[in-house]
Amino acid sequence: MTANVEGLIRSLGKGYQSIFDSGIISYKTKPQGTQSDDFLSIDMKKEGIFLSFKNDQEKVLSQVILKIAKKGRVRYFPNELPTPFQIEMSRRWVHENFGEPENSIPPRVIMKQEIGRVERFTVVDFHIAITMQIRYDLEEMVEAIVFLPTSELRW
Repeated sequence: MTANVEGLIRSLGKGYQSIFDSGIISYKTKPQGTQSDDFLSIDMKKEGIFLSFKNDQEKVLSQVILKIAKKGRVRYFPNELPTPFQIEMSRRWVHENFGEPENSIPPRVIMKQEIGRVERFTVVDFHIAITMQIRYDLEEMVEAIVFLPTSELRW
């Protein structure tokens, strides 16, 4: 099943039902979590997409995470990535295409787990202010791209 990745990104800040009614989310499963959770989620594993919604009346879409998977040395994403993204993206490629990041967190070890660098960029030409976070593996290759409203940013 293919997903409209760009449509999901453009739906940030909109309620779940309006996104579902427009056909951008084709999953019949609604966002899940417990009543006490601040956020609910839909993990679209086959599509490489994770969606996070506010746990409020509207169920507003607050994050779209694109996960670049890796099997051995081969990277893949089961859907079409929005332009200009591509499957193989190094940190250098990201800087050549998006410029220098506004902020960066260097690689680190947390509870014996090595975590790669995270960088933050502002995205323009959307209906709301959007921030893009790019997560790298230890080889400085993109492993995830997170889109969220700048108002939700906790850096």
